[in-house]
Amino acid sequence: MGSASDLYSPVGPAYDVAIGGMPFFLAVDEDRPMTRELAQIKKDQFDNQQNPGEQSLADWWLRSQSTFVGGAGLLYQDPDTSNQYGIQYGSSTGLSPWVNGRLSLLRRTYQDVSAGTTEPHLLLGYSDGTDRYWSAADAVLTSSDGTTHTTVTWGGAGPITGLASDGSRYFAADDIGVYSGTGSGAGTLLWNTGNRTILGWAMGRLMAGIGPSIYELAGGTPPTLPDPLLTSDAEGWQWTSITEGASVIYAAGYSGSVSAIYAFTLDTSGAAPVLVPAGQAAALPHGEIVNTIYGYLGSYIGIGTNRGLRVGEIGDSGDIAYGPLLVETPVHAVVGYDRFLFASAEDSIDGNSGLYRVDLGQPISNEGVAPSLRYAYATDLQAHVPGAVDGVTLLGNSDRLVFSVNGLGSYVEHASELEPTGTFYTGRVRFNTLVDKIYKFITVRNESPLKGSITASIIDPTGGETSIITVSGSRRIENATLKAPITTAEWVQVKLTLTRDDSDSTAGPVVTGWQLKALPGETRQRVFMLPLLCFDIEMDRFGQQVGWEGRTLPRLDAFERIIQRGDVISYQDLRTNTTTQVVVDEDQSGGYEFRQTSPPGNCSGWGGYIYVRLRTVTDSIS
Repeated sequence: MGSASDLYSPVGPAYDVAIGGMPFFLAVDEDRPMTRELAQIKKDQFDNQQNPGEQSLADWWLRSQSTFVGGAGLLYQDPDTSNQYGIQYGSSTGLSPWVNGRLSLLRRTYQDVSAGTTEPHLLLGYSDGTDRYWSAADAVLTSSDGTTHTTVTWGGAGPITGLASDGSRYFAADDIGVYSGTGSGAGTLLWNTGNRTILGWAMGRLMAGIGPSIYELAGGTPPTLPDPLLTSDAEGWQWTSITEGASVIYAAGYSGSVSAIYAFTLDTSGAAPVLVPAGQAAALPHGEIVNTIYGYLGSYIGIGTNRGLRVGEIGDSGDIAYGPLLVETPVHAVVGYDRFLFASAEDSIDGNSGLYRVDLGQPISNEGVAPSLRYAYATDLQAHVPGAVDGVTLLGNSDRLVFSVNGLGSYVEHASELEPTGTFYTGRVRFNTLVDKIYKFITVRNESPLKGSITASIIDPTGGETSIITVSGSRRIENATLKAPITTAEWVQVKLTLTRDDSDSTAGPVVTGWQLKALPGETRQRVFMLPLLCFDIEMDRFGQQVGWEGRTLPRLDAFERIIQRGDVISYQDLRTNTTTQVVVDEDQSGGYEFRQTSPPGNCSGWGGYIYVRLRTVTDSIS
C-alpha cells in the first residue's frame, strides 16, 4: 500500500478522507482546524557570494547586464562561477561592444574600388605620407586613398596571386614572375617563377611559395630563382600563406585533405644568419584547410581555414598551440590592429559579408576552466552584400579598415559616419531553470542625451518577435511592461535596435545596460493540514461505529510506513469524491505528528490524533 495508484473504495462507514488507500475520519474542531494554503515557490536562501548582486534581492527574479566586452556566442544568459554571463551576449550586428559599459554603432563602409572578377581580390595597406592601400583584382593593381584611384603598371599581365610589401615597395606575383615597384609607380621583373606564386614579407625578407617549394628571394642570380628552402614531398602540395612570429617565419599549405603550418628559423652558427627549415609547427584537423595565417605582436597567430577562425599562441620554440574554432565560416583574410584581430566573415552577418573582430585582451573561460585560447568576438564592419571576403587590410597608418568582396570590389570604413542601424540580442534569459516564468518588465539604460533612438523587443521560444517600446530624445525605457509572451515561457531574449540620429550621421545612441524582471510561472502547489482521528473505536457522521479494541497501534504503524517512503500517494476527499496526488510536506515538524492525550495500556488505549501536512504534486484533480 501507499503508492499513487492505491485508492480506497468506499464500503460501509462514511469515512471523510483516504491517504495512500487508508481511510480516516477528520478530527476537525475549534482546537484542531483543517487548513488549505498555497505552497511557497521561492525558497529562503542565504547569499554567501563575495559580492552582492541580483541574487541578494527579494521579490523579483532579475537578470541584467551592464558591460558587453565578452562578445557574442552566448546561448543562455545564466550565471556561472566565472561570471562570463555578465559580459557576454547572444549576437550583434553593426554594433561595437568593445568599450567597457558601452554598446554603440560601428562606422559604416562604402564601396571604393570596383572589381567584377572572381579571381581572389587581394589588399595591402601602405603610406607615403597619405594613407593608402593596394588593390589587386585579376591582373589589375590599383593604388587608392579611399577616394582617388590610380591604376598601377606593375609589370605583369596575368592574375595577381601574391601581394606583399616592405612598407613602401609593393611585390606582386603572377604565374610568370615576381615584380616590384614603389607606391603607384611602374614595376619591374625581379624573379622568374613559372608557377603559381604567393608572397609574404617576414623578418625583413621577401618570401615566396612557388609551386610546392618555399623560397627566400635573396641571393642567386635574378631573375633565376635561388635554391628553395623547402620542397614538399606531398603530391599536389600548395602553399597558401606566409607570415612571421617573434623569431620564426611560418608558411601554411595543403595537399588534398591534409593541411599544416611549417616553421623557418635563423641559423646563427655561421658568419651570417641563414634561414633554415625548423619542421612542422602545427597540423590542422583532417579536412580543415588553411587559407591564411597572420602573425601578430610576436605572440599570436590568426589561422583562417575553410571551416573558420582559430587563434594560436606561439611557443618559445616556435611551435603553435591553437584553440577551437571561434567562428564557423570560411576565413580567407586576417589583419591585426591594437588588441584586435579582424577576420573575414563570409555571408555570416545576417546573410551578408564583412568582418569579425576578436579581442585578444579578453580571453573567455568556461565555468572557471582555463581559457583554452578562446577569445571574445563579435561581427564588425559590413558590406551589406554577400560573397567571399578575399582580403582585409588597414588604410595606411590609420585605424580604418578595408576589405574586399569577391566579384564586387573593396569596401572602406568611413572616417566618421555610423551604420544606420545596429541590432543586439541577449542570450536566452531563463534564470538557470526550466520552470516557466512570467516576464513582466524591461529597463534599458542609455547615455544622455539619446542621439537617435532605441527599440526594445522580445523574442519568445517560438521565434516570434514583439516590439515593446521605442524611445528617442529625452525618453527612457524604465520598467516598460512586456506585451509578450502573453503566456508563461521557459525563456525569452531581449533584442535592442539602435538607430543613428536623423540629422547627424556621425551620432548615435549608446546603451549602457539592460534588465529584465520576471516572476515564477509555475502553478503554485496547494498544502492541506489535516487532523485525523486514530482511535480503537470511532464513529462516522451517521452514528455508525467502527473499530475494535487494539486497532489503533497496527493502523498507526501501517500509516507511518506509507508516509515514511516519501513517495507520491493519493489523497481522496471522500465527501466530494475527488482525488489528487500528494507528498508529505516537510515543514519544521517533518509534515507528520501523532498526539496522544492519555497514556496507553499494554495493548489498548493508543488512541490519539494524527496531524499530517500534504502538498500537491500536480494541479489536476480527478
